[in-house]
Order: sequence, then C-alpha cells, then structure tokens
Amino acid sequence: MINKMKLALAGAIVATGMVSNAAYAATEQADATVQVLAAVQLSAVTDLDFGVVAASAAGGTVSLGAASGATPSATGVIAISGGAPASFQVTQATNGEVIDLTVGNPAPLTGPGADIALSGLTLSNASITFNSASLQTVYVGGTISLNPNQVAGTYTGTFDVTAEYQ
Repeated sequence: MINKMKLALAGAIVATGMVSNAAYAATEQADATVQVLAAVQLSAVTDLDFGVVAASAAGGTVSLGAASGATPSATGVIAISGGAPASFQVTQATNGEVIDLTVGNPAPLTGPGADIALSGLTLSNASITFNSASLQTVYVGGTISLNPNQVAGTYTGTFDVTAEYQ
C-alpha cells in the first residue's frame, strides 16, 4: 500500500509539472502592415498678377478673388488692365486620397519704391480629392495695399501654398 501511495504521489507530481509547463507556454503570430502613399507634389501653373494699376496721392488697395477668371477691383487707385489669380495643381499623390491645401507666408512686394503689403490670401478650394486622370486647378487671390504716391515700376513678392494628405 505504501508503494502504491508513493507511486500515486510520484505520478501526481509528474502530471502537475506537465500541466503547469503547458499552461505557461503559448505562441501566436500577427501580421505587420503599412500602406505607403505617393509623395504629394504641387505645381505652380500661373503667378498671382494684380495687373496694371495707377497710383494715387492717397494710396489704396487692389483685391483679386480666388476664382478662375477673377479680375482685380481697386479702392483708392485705378485698376487699368490685366490681372489674374495664381493657379496650382497637385500633380502627384495617391488616387482617391483627400489633399488639404493652405496658403500663407506672404512677403511684401518689393520694387523701386516702398514695399507693397500683400495680405488676405485665399484659396478657391481648401481640399481636393486627388485624381490623376483629371487634375484639379486651385486658385489663389489676395489684396495688395499701395502706399500714397507709390513709385512707378514693377514690384514682386512671394507666398507659400502647401499641399498635404488630410
């Protein structure tokens, strides 16, 4: 009987050791994935052009809307001719993805006289859905403020347009 008890006890110890080792060991595998989108590329098609204006003794502003075919309107100065909003196209991205556009960082227009402030930059679209088969054009308008008796000449400045995935 003692031998049977010893044998049962030894069997129980061995069985417990086997069960507890199996309970602590488990392995599972998972996948790792990533979707890489094509780098967004933005192309300037035309520059922001406020046209030809005549200065005045009081100075004034010239505003241009952010729409295809927009023409300048002036206050305090005379808009003589020309003018068109800037235009941009996203030329590369992943089809079907939404691209957000922002405009900013306007630098004053510099030329032969005092700098002309550039402000109020606006976009015709703040976001687009990219489609490589049918590129969309986004327009930028803004406002310039001419100084009293602005010196005649050509003035140029810059601004930034940024395109990034939403």
